[in-house]
Amino acid sequence: MKIKVDMDYVIVGSVTAIIAVAMIVFFHFNQKPTAKRKQAPKSKRDYVFGIDVSHYQGHINWNKVKQSHHPIEFVFVRSTMGVNGNDQYFNRNWRHAKELGFMRGAYHYFRPNEPGLKQFENFKQRVRLERGDLPPVIDIEEQSIKGNNHLIKELKVWLTEVESHYGVKPIIYTGHTFYNTFLKGKLNGYTLWIADYNYGSKQRIKHTGWSFHQFTDKVRISGIKGSVDGNDYAGKLDELSALCLN
Repeated sequence: MKIKVDMDYVIVGSVTAIIAVAMIVFFHFNQKPTAKRKQAPKSKRDYVFGIDVSHYQGHINWNKVKQSHHPIEFVFVRSTMGVNGNDQYFNRNWRHAKELGFMRGAYHYFRPNEPGLKQFENFKQRVRLERGDLPPVIDIEEQSIKGNNHLIKELKVWLTEVESHYGVKPIIYTGHTFYNTFLKGKLNGYTLWIADYNYGSKQRIKHTGWSFHQFTDKVRISGIKGSVDGNDYAGKLDELSALCLN
């Protein structure tokens, strides 16, 4: 009897151990992971949020964009590039942005080895601003093969001609590193739009005097295929409106 009783305990104990191990394995492989998938940074309530678009976004469904959960207040639309480049979707994007009540602005991609005056003429022929539009934007991302002094000279031509024609100082868009290396201290007095994708943080650009911050290129918005750039304006909505043409 003693041996039989001992064997019963061994059998019962073994079965219990097997069940316990099975439960541990089950919960280990079926437990939901605690780490969240990294997502594109989001605009904070301290800023006014907007996007910028070009032909790279293709045919945009603007009605869906308007219904997006993102608090989009402004849209910058690429119009022209260099002395003769035209964005094929500009007219459509420009019209719909206005019709749906977004504050809109047009931007020109500056080609550093082409004359600034002819680039201005290309922009002027394509872009007619109306009351409530944001100032024109010059997008500068490349250095000239003729050197930085030549680049600054041609940029100043474009900036001066645009201000004279539209009656408002343009906005300068550029990358954070490019600004520090080539532009800082050479084009003062302009509203600055800085691109810096540091997970939405403003820490690295806090000494640039920025007004707009392009903080990501990975925003997903209903009505737009793929990703789009996300931007913050450093101020309130009424302050952004004050930048617009009267």
